[in-house]
Amino acid sequence: MSPAVVTLVLFALLFVLVQRDLVDRGLAMIGGAALFLLIGTTQGFYSMKLAFSAIYFDALALLFGMSLISNCLFRSGIFHHLACRFVAYSRGNALLIMVLLTLSTYLLSLAFTNLSVMLIMVPLTLIVCRALAMEPAVVVAAELITSNLGGASTLVGDFPNMIIGAAARLHFDDFIGGMMVPCLVLLAALLFFFQQRFPMVSGKISPEDLATIQSTMKARSPVGSRSPDGLDPYLLRLGLSVFAMTLFSFLLAQLLGVRPALLSFMAGLIILALGRIPLQEVFAAVSGGDLLFFLGLFIMVGGLQAAGVLGGVHDMIVALGNGNATLSLLVLMWVAALLTPFLNAGPSTAFLVPVAQAMNVTFPGSAVWWSLSLGILAGSSAALSGATAGPVVASVMANDHRSLPQAVHLAGERFDFRSYLQWGVPVAAIFLGISSLYILVIT
Repeated sequence: MSPAVVTLVLFALLFVLVQRDLVDRGLAMIGGAALFLLIGTTQGFYSMKLAFSAIYFDALALLFGMSLISNCLFRSGIFHHLACRFVAYSRGNALLIMVLLTLSTYLLSLAFTNLSVMLIMVPLTLIVCRALAMEPAVVVAAELITSNLGGASTLVGDFPNMIIGAAARLHFDDFIGGMMVPCLVLLAALLFFFQQRFPMVSGKISPEDLATIQSTMKARSPVGSRSPDGLDPYLLRLGLSVFAMTLFSFLLAQLLGVRPALLSFMAGLIILALGRIPLQEVFAAVSGGDLLFFLGLFIMVGGLQAAGVLGGVHDMIVALGNGNATLSLLVLMWVAALLTPFLNAGPSTAFLVPVAQAMNVTFPGSAVWWSLSLGILAGSSAALSGATAGPVVASVMANDHRSLPQAVHLAGERFDFRSYLQWGVPVAAIFLGISSLYILVIT
């Protein structure tokens, strides 16, 4: 059996185990990387040197730093504090609440991982929707897709763009120029879609309900009752200072000739030293599981490339594109969109980045990277399995639903893989249509 077939089969089997939560994802990927190295060195197509060169250390450094900043701000209680303020400002208008919640999700997702943002937003959304007899699943679906949009808008918003930035040597302002505008257009289309297809009943929040919402959110805050306003001043000052300093340095990175990954790594070290992180929480704070997962994934993707699998994918895309740059980039986008619901956003990006690099030689310019990022965005929005936060959000919704008495269950609370498709698939189609027009314009 050829190395290409062996590695591809092993890769697919490992992802089936990971997707079904039958193994720890980080340890599984490290084990898979070791297996790829063993097979590669035995058959002479892969080596330790090639494996080392396949690792995108810039992407891992970005994840390390931004995870620690996110953890510091989360523990300061600022996210929960702002969420309560938004609810009070809406005064019970259902459409305004949805817009505020989705826009808040988008803004937070510009700099923090989707999973962190959704773990903050979902509890708030459930409380507000019950107070107004709104359908929570609709709002949560909109937030989940919006978090994908926020992550796709910047270099540090989510891991797919971190991988792309590391592979293509792109800077923070490159993503602002190339991805922010189409993502804002897609955000407007998303809000219009949900408002038209799922109109919501508007109610009013009574002072008693508002007090209940605020007290519940305060109880959920990491700071809790230790502070009258639910904030930890020290962690808030530290987190905001480091965050502002990091974003400012990102904007100057290209001018100064410094890699954004180095700046993010240094910011993470500052938080690690000054952030008062409990020793038992350090591994989670640095996203240790994700770091192991992607470290192993990069090595495995390098093995697939060395075995000739990715070369075949590249040849297929170029053949379908018939040598035309625009058509080839559209094929890459649609392949990414179709692959992502099965592999998840991060693995799909890692799998297709070497293909995009090969295409970038034939079709130079940043458009190939925006095609890949927009395709990953559409695919991650189509199904819960496409986004890292998707399965976790579904689990949170299911656990919350089971914890409530039958009498207080609302229509529209069901949020599972099958029910999500009614929102995800149409939105993914809309995203691909608009994104295809964008690629036609810029190529």
